[in-house]
Amino acid sequence: MKKPRPASNTQILLKMKTLLFSLLIPVLTHSAFAQGFQADSILLKKGESKPIRAWILLTTKNEIRYKTTEVATDFVDAKISDFSTIYVQEPNAFAATLDLYEARNFQEAKAKFIEIKEKFKPIATLPNNFHTMAAFYEMECMRNLGEYDKLAEALKSFNKEPLIQEQHLRQLELYVMWDAVSAGAWDRVLSIASERDEESLPGFQRVQVAYCKGLALEQSNQLADALIQYSIAMTADSGASQVIAQQAALKALGVYLKDPMVQDAMKKWGKEDEVKNSSSYNRLIAAGSLAQFYQKYLSLGEALPTDLNKLLQYKEEKPEVSKETEETKKPK
Repeated sequence: MKKPRPASNTQILLKMKTLLFSLLIPVLTHSAFAQGFQADSILLKKGESKPIRAWILLTTKNEIRYKTTEVATDFVDAKISDFSTIYVQEPNAFAATLDLYEARNFQEAKAKFIEIKEKFKPIATLPNNFHTMAAFYEMECMRNLGEYDKLAEALKSFNKEPLIQEQHLRQLELYVMWDAVSAGAWDRVLSIASERDEESLPGFQRVQVAYCKGLALEQSNQLADALIQYSIAMTADSGASQVIAQQAALKALGVYLKDPMVQDAMKKWGKEDEVKNSSSYNRLIAAGSLAQFYQKYLSLGEALPTDLNKLLQYKEEKPEVSKETEETKKPK
């Protein structure tokens, strides 16, 4: 049996080149991917008191690459653990897109957040980085647009590790509730929402829980309890969550309209058999007041649907004050 011939120097060199090339592919790809990107930042090394301004080019979980001037062609590689502070300045584009989001331009904001998410991928490992934050707000746009299927899909690939704020992490948990709403799994919605009843939640999350719980209660025909939850959804953050407040008002008006007592009061309105201050009369007045409140504060430019619009006419008449009475009230 012949012994295998030892590899020639040429063969060894070729194998080494192939190995080195295979090892360099991820590095080259990463560098190419990050080409042209730099994030204006402030860095503070451990044990030092003077921060430095830097332009971060790339980070991994343990490493950071940065430049010390904006136009420099060389860079510094260091360990993340070398720094006590790594602060990336908020990009103007992110602040402007947040303004769009706050103005309820969710479709336009979503497209902008996607652009920011892609641009800031090179620093996706940093805590609270703008890649992760843009991806988070992209999902918030989906929630506000009612795109629950897209939201559930986006959540599967979302890396929550860089998030550090409790309210952001909790919102990810609330997406599970919205997914159950989308699936019409009302028992599950009620269970998830009820678990949050005793928690101290910021207003914008309390309205989400109350609204979803109201939907579940309405589906199980617990209409009085549903109205309570819709009321919370309209008021828990003083109406700041305008989209949910609007939806909750419309749902509440729908519940009122289906109420047999309200229907009875509507039939008797202005007739001889009308009984003012009765339970049915007061409930109809409450429905009318909510319709007027919607029209004035919650419509967001959208008129009441035709079936609910009729509730606007039901309002308690204020007694007329005669001129003589008004004169007696004036200070002498």
